[in-house]
Amino acid sequence: MLFFIILQFILLAFMLFHDWISVPPFNDVEALKKSDSDFKRLLGSVINGAAVIIPLILTLTYYHHPIFPHHVMWTIFYFYLFLTIGTILSWWTPYLFKSSEKHKQQFAKFKNTHHFLPARGNNVIPNTLHVILHVQVWMCFIISTYFLV
Repeated sequence: MLFFIILQFILLAFMLFHDWISVPPFNDVEALKKSDSDFKRLLGSVINGAAVIIPLILTLTYYHHPIFPHHVMWTIFYFYLFLTIGTILSWWTPYLFKSSEKHKQQFAKFKNTHHFLPARGNNVIPNTLHVILHVQVWMCFIISTYFLV
């Protein structure tokens, strides 16, 4: 359980700050500033942060209980399920299958960041920072599924 809590804190920090704090070559804050308004980036940070802070608060609230109530476990599970679906639809489906021109234009702000995955045609390639972020989301989803079952 402690690992799950630490993982969620790290994920929360990623969600809140990866569009704001420059960590070259893993992100390109200047490109984000040119592409997205401060309001849009703030809104994204708030929405993504809320998607992690809510299950984190629930985890912390019931940490010392021998068994989490079912509605709490289902809530945590659904938050990470929807985050997982979001990562797959926004990054992995376009990478593995096909990126629309609109999608490529929207994701051009990540072109100068570090990538380690091979190109697949001219599809969008998930950058290293987002791969790490997605692995964390997927780990939270797997752990929440384990606790639910």
